[in-house]
Amino acid sequence: MATQTSSAKSKRKVKPEKIGGYNPTQKIGQGAMGDIWLCHDPSLDRMVVVKQMIPNLTAYEELNLRFQREASLLAHLKHPNIVHAYSLWQERTGRLSLAMEFVHGKTLREVLDVSPIPPLFATLYFLHEILQVLSYAHQRKIIHRDLKPSNMMINKIGRIKLLDFGIARNAGATQDMTLPGSVLGTAAYMSPEQITGKKVTLHSDLFSLGIIAFEMLTGKHPFRGETMELTTQYILNVKIHKNLFPKQVPYALRRFVCKMLEKKPAKRFQSAQEAADELSKIMEGFPRQLDVSMAQWLDSLSQSEPNFEPPTQKKNKSFLFLVIGLISGAIAAASTTFLLLH
Repeated sequence: MATQTSSAKSKRKVKPEKIGGYNPTQKIGQGAMGDIWLCHDPSLDRMVVVKQMIPNLTAYEELNLRFQREASLLAHLKHPNIVHAYSLWQERTGRLSLAMEFVHGKTLREVLDVSPIPPLFATLYFLHEILQVLSYAHQRKIIHRDLKPSNMMINKIGRIKLLDFGIARNAGATQDMTLPGSVLGTAAYMSPEQITGKKVTLHSDLFSLGIIAFEMLTGKHPFRGETMELTTQYILNVKIHKNLFPKQVPYALRRFVCKMLEKKPAKRFQSAQEAADELSKIMEGFPRQLDVSMAQWLDSLSQSEPNFEPPTQKKNKSFLFLVIGLISGAIAAASTTFLLLH
């Protein structure tokens, strides 16, 4: 039996000669449902990513449907920050394969492993881009349900890409493939309602993004425990306060993240677009095109002597003029009162 097991493992490690019409170059990852291969597309001379379903899962109808659903979702979600699907096919063995856009860059997890606390502009830009993607998906009733740093990428030109819709679901569907009370997702980034097996709504994605936001601003996970059980208990019971953030984090941003991390969905932002609009106010004063700066910062992380100057946030002149106007008005009113009395 041991010989058969080792033999099976060795076969899985062997690079296939072909995957559909693509030439695999290397295995770049493995998820719960499939192996991830970087492939060359000879017909268009481009690189693609192919997700191949693990062979011993093909017998499970529900998992096949879930794999097909991910492909269908990606095909219908036309957004520049969502990875594009190219084709889905079933091999003679019954194994499903999905070809997708290759994103040349790094996952947020890889970035945070090198730079645990990114510059403020990078964090704000990243969060705003993800919120815009979520707003687009949520308007189409799609809940991601598995937001985490390893499912988000920054490409070479500083654009953000959201990956892996493998367990996403349609919030408007009359039937859900997830059984009531079951738990899907990555525990450390789940919302309280996900952990307890309650109904998952669009607000759940906001909570998961709030965890990522806290991690980017502080360099640590807000609920990480020594065990997964402790982590889930912290998510359910530990309230995040504004004083847990470093002093350099603006107060408005602390309040923003705390609202995303409210235990009750009704107390969070009511939509991703509402959260994006609120974050836009906090970002006022930064240059509009932050993708260029993001690309430059990302490139500097691989340099032995990085020479990168992050963009600065200019003070809101309109606010200053308003304050000056109010002060001037108060002085004028006081002067008029003084003259009338004397």
